[in-house]
Amino acid sequence: MTLLIGSGVIVWTLKQPKLYQATCTIEYDPNPTTPLGREVEDVANPIGSFWASREFFATQNAIISSRAVAEAVVREHDLHHDPDFFYLDPDEVDAGGGLLVRFGMREAPGPWRGRSVTDAARVLQSRLSVEPIDETRLVAIRVTDRDPERAAVLANEVATAYIEKTHEERAESTVHALRWLGEQLDNLRSQLDESEYSLHRFKQEHNVLSVSMEDRQNLVASDIQHFNEALTKARTRRIELQARLARIRRLTEDGAEEEAAAAFPDNATINSLRENLRQKLSQRDGLATRYGPNHQQMRQVTTEIEGLRLQLRSEMDGVLRAADADVHEVHRIETGLRSALDEAHAAGLDLNLREIEYQRLNRARENNAKLYSLVLERTTETDLTRMFRSTHVRRLDEALLPTAPISPRFSVNAAAGVGAGLALGLALAFLLGRLDRRLKTVADVEALGMTILGILPRIEEGFEAQPAYASKAQRRRRARSSADDGPSRDLFVHTHPMSAAAECCRTIRTNLTFMSADDPIRSLVITSASPREGKTTVTTNVAISLAQSGKRVLVIDTDLRRPRIHRAFGVSGSRGVTSVIVGEESLLSVAATTDIPNLYVLPCGPVPPNPSELLHSHKFNALIRDALEHYDRVIFDSPPLGAVTDAAVLAPQVDAALVVVKAHRTTREALSSALRQLRDVGAKVVGGVLNDIDPRRKGYGSGDYYYYYRREGYYETARADDDDDDENEGDRPTAPAE
Repeated sequence: MTLLIGSGVIVWTLKQPKLYQATCTIEYDPNPTTPLGREVEDVANPIGSFWASREFFATQNAIISSRAVAEAVVREHDLHHDPDFFYLDPDEVDAGGGLLVRFGMREAPGPWRGRSVTDAARVLQSRLSVEPIDETRLVAIRVTDRDPERAAVLANEVATAYIEKTHEERAESTVHALRWLGEQLDNLRSQLDESEYSLHRFKQEHNVLSVSMEDRQNLVASDIQHFNEALTKARTRRIELQARLARIRRLTEDGAEEEAAAAFPDNATINSLRENLRQKLSQRDGLATRYGPNHQQMRQVTTEIEGLRLQLRSEMDGVLRAADADVHEVHRIETGLRSALDEAHAAGLDLNLREIEYQRLNRARENNAKLYSLVLERTTETDLTRMFRSTHVRRLDEALLPTAPISPRFSVNAAAGVGAGLALGLALAFLLGRLDRRLKTVADVEALGMTILGILPRIEEGFEAQPAYASKAQRRRRARSSADDGPSRDLFVHTHPMSAAAECCRTIRTNLTFMSADDPIRSLVITSASPREGKTTVTTNVAISLAQSGKRVLVIDTDLRRPRIHRAFGVSGSRGVTSVIVGEESLLSVAATTDIPNLYVLPCGPVPPNPSELLHSHKFNALIRDALEHYDRVIFDSPPLGAVTDAAVLAPQVDAALVVVKAHRTTREALSSALRQLRDVGAKVVGGVLNDIDPRRKGYGSGDYYYYYRREGYYETARADDDDDDENEGDRPTAPAE
């Protein structure tokens, strides 16, 4: 894709005509010449208070590239009758068949009489660009054309046409403004006279001549403020007295005389009586320690205490009555002040009505006087500036003849074509990768929520997968050994104990063994999501690895539809699981021994018409219990979950389930569906095995897969060294330590 698009862009670039660009620079001047001084403002000044805004610059730049300016340049140089301006072939023009490339229109037959001014202006606009220079008041006017001389001339003419347009517009605006100002001046003079007479009549009717309206407002406002302050003080005093009265009543009603007297710290009489009462109480407490309550001195002191309390209560009642009287007095004062304030407000409102009318008349007079004065001044200034030609723009640099073309840019176009091709190719590759739903790596599988207990490299029929770095001698020697032995994938761990596949199976065995040390997994069902994903190969090789560790292992073929275990181990399949379930045979009588120590096989037996019903039966559960009594590990080879439900029926009856995933074959949807079926029936999914990994494939040259091939290379190096030391002694493989 990169080469195709890059080459196409390069060829297209070489075929493009050369274009030249000329640049003319103009400057916006915020301070044009003012012979009448800064105080006299030009009515046609387009800058005004908007000089610092972006709208002014954008508007002027748009005017430069407008159709009006372009048409003025076209008429000045008769461009609409110039065929070369439209990039037409002179021969075709003479024949009457010129082609207008810019608009895709073919001329009518006959002699070419030119185009309209509007069409020529559109062509010029398409070749014109106006670019402001950052942080300056300068603007670059650029014209692109195949003729460098014409490009320079048109750039200068666009600037000239724009400047002339500003002169014409300023002159026309000044004339219109002067005419309008004269009309407004007559109207304003009549309005000013009428407003002055109306204000004079109002003053006569309301006697505003002696005391001005402003002074009357000040008097009313002063009264309102005075009454407001007095009312606020009276209200505050009333609140204080009411609070004090409430506190006194609460103390006199609820508390004792001694406690109530504490509320009058400023009353000398109450304080004196309270002090005497306190002394008598202390004296009574002292006598009570020596005499009883009926003693003469005790009775005398008690009588005095009661008298003091009566006097204290009488004084507090007097203070309470005085506080109540103060509250009533302050309330009457507050009521009077509120009435006075209401009267002042009413007078103020009446005065406001007169003031509104007065202000309206006075404001009308002042506005008319101000407008009349302003219009008179502007009329005089406009009349003075009418004949002065000035503008806010001037040409700074004229356009020079361009010496080199700006288009086509070969290097830029070539780089863009190569970059676009590369980006499109990468996007296409990414899209194809996203559309591929097959599982390829451990990360892809674990992303679906299943733990990978191990991987199995690809086992080629009759030849074991080699490391990418293996020597030619090692490859030939292993090829000869594989051809002589005629190995099967199902017994690969047994026939090639030093291979990467064997080491991977031992890794799976180790993970299964140590996954639950306290409660080991004794019965395991191995299944897959779809057919032909290697579940039987994984079953046999994992069983061989477990048997090689010294465990008594029984492999039960529960694929009651397409059994294959008996062919893998070379045993008879006439008797097996179905024979035991129907009661014709016992487990020990049909469990066949194999060439592998500690490994036993229970074939399928006769294929039944109802496999799922047999797996649901009590006799099958009895078979599982019997197998666990006589063997250390029991492994079940079951059909794929995507085809039948046998594995989902079997999985809840055993300790765990192991799912086989074939790299570059199993899809995400198929594996997700299989895991969902197992979890829906309550099966314990301990993990999965990623099968058929090819480390030599692009993308598998590092990481986990490289580790296994590195170990295989280690074994192969050791075997090669043994062969070199003694060729007649033969291979002496040693089982690797776990």
